[in-house]
Amino acid sequence: MKLAFRQAREADFARIKDIALKGWLFSYRHLPKEKLNALVNKYYSRKNLRNSLHRAKKGTDSLIVAELKGIIIGFCQVTVKWGTGELLRFYIDTIYIGKGVGKRLLLRSEQFLKSKKCKKYFTFVNKHNKLGINFYLRNGFSRVQEKDEEDEFKKGKALLYMEKKL
Repeated sequence: MKLAFRQAREADFARIKDIALKGWLFSYRHLPKEKLNALVNKYYSRKNLRNSLHRAKKGTDSLIVAELKGIIIGFCQVTVKWGTGELLRFYIDTIYIGKGVGKRLLLRSEQFLKSKKCKKYFTFVNKHNKLGINFYLRNGFSRVQEKDEEDEFKKGKALLYMEKKL
């Protein structure tokens, strides 16, 4: 599969939001669709995505998309804070899950983090996102701890803190 990678543009926002929504509906199909739609509308609002794009232009973040034949099929956003990277957003169009797109997109994002001298990076994964957790484990992340934080769905230990050495 011949993929192209590039920095996201404002014209990509609708497709990015669409892929995120598909991912949420796929990963959390046991939850009400209305709740998931509302959360994606909040997290992927034009204002929030513009802020992410602004940080990418400043050089503190990378917001890249993966394209196949000119169509965006995935995206990833990482940021650098105090010399450590954080994976903020990472979604693949559900029809391309398991085809190597995620791994290649993650490697591209890691190149950015290495260029910023990061020695490791981390992410938070909802403990109900079994597919995501397994993906991260297969790609060199370690489960560090459960975080006692309120998630979008209920109170309690909902997030896994995972990290990877670069």
